[in-house]
Amino acid sequence: MGDAEAKLIQIAERLRAAREYMGFSQAEIGQMTGLDSAAIVDIESGAREVEAEELNLLSKIYRRSAEYLLTGSEPAYSGPEQFSFLARATKGLSTKDKEEVAQFAEFLRASDAS
Repeated sequence: MGDAEAKLIQIAERLRAAREYMGFSQAEIGQMTGLDSAAIVDIESGAREVEAEELNLLSKIYRRSAEYLLTGSEPAYSGPEQFSFLARATKGLSTKDKEEVAQFAEFLRASDAS
């Protein structure tokens, strides 16, 4: 395996891990990106390179920088890891439940201010 192939596999593994971390299925990512499931499978297996526009969209969905997905290194500043956790934790909740989570967050914020 050459350097280029090894890097492609590393990118594929980071993309798969980010998707799984966020709790999305390959089919869900396909729907969000307009790619068919076979393309997602190929990208995550390293059989197909991810295109720049696809990488940009996936980085937004996964809440990870494109730099991280490409290299495994975060830029000097990246968003808090808690956002990824919160997205996973609230996935599948009803709108009412999500509103209650938001109200609780406001309560905690007000408690911290006191």
